[in-house]
Amino acid sequence: MAQILLSLNDQTVLETVEQALSGTRHQAARIPALDPMAGPAALAALISERRPDLVILDYISEDAASVKLMQTVNDLAERPEFIFIETGEPAERAQVLMAVNEGARAFLPKDFQAAALRNYVERAVSGPGRLRRRVLANSGSETALHGLEELLGSLRIRAASFQRLISFLLSTPVGSQARKALVVSDSPYQLELLKKILDEHNFHVLTASDPADGLNLALSERPRIIISDLELEGQTGVEFCQAVKLTHKLIPCYFIICTANQDKVAKVMTPGNGVDDCLVKPSGQSDTVDFISRVALGLLL
Repeated sequence: MAQILLSLNDQTVLETVEQALSGTRHQAARIPALDPMAGPAALAALISERRPDLVILDYISEDAASVKLMQTVNDLAERPEFIFIETGEPAERAQVLMAVNEGARAFLPKDFQAAALRNYVERAVSGPGRLRRRVLANSGSETALHGLEELLGSLRIRAASFQRLISFLLSTPVGSQARKALVVSDSPYQLELLKKILDEHNFHVLTASDPADGLNLALSERPRIIISDLELEGQTGVEFCQAVKLTHKLIPCYFIICTANQDKVAKVMTPGNGVDDCLVKPSGQSDTVDFISRVALGLLL
């Protein structure tokens, strides 16, 4: 169970967040909303005292108050994760980039969907690096870490079963129109391969051979999921993602990048890129099961 602090001035947004988290295993508590005139020091002290796993707060652009708050706790041994909610005037692209580059796990609009918030919360509080730091801080022993690694091994086995369950559930055509996915690649083979996999699992598939056509389709069709090659003609998949999410603010959409090189996954998933997931291109049946399961997570948005 994670400890979550809520610092939100808008009562409606606060209640919406609490309702979204009410069905989870996490414990959420209200704290005073950030006052940009008073500065972030008092709230930072409260965060340091409470030692939460996650802080969800208003994005206040004035004097970069929200980002400064996040920066003040960066040096804590158990630094919390941050999710910003855009409750005031729409943020400019540069402001969004600054927030995510400084380490925010998500930047959500005021009219966010509950499932999207829960998805970001789970990803923020269950990262392996964060879990490792917390186990060692609480135990001071590598023995506890060894036990954790055994537990993760068990979870991987369960995850494989979960993947097969998702594949089975997607086999029904019910609601296939809601499963709209856009695939962008300059490789005809790649387009055909991914379209075939998605078609077989009853996704409604759109395709584009270059980022310009892909952006036009994204703007007109508003797909739930976008799957792009890492290397595209004229720009990278990361740049295409930023055009979709940060410039045109097509949120929520779940953006996945495919690469043939496992070594590039970590760089693609760097905070600030805006990418939701990075997958190695499927080449066999087991890869296909993993691919379609990870794509299906985008339907939670």
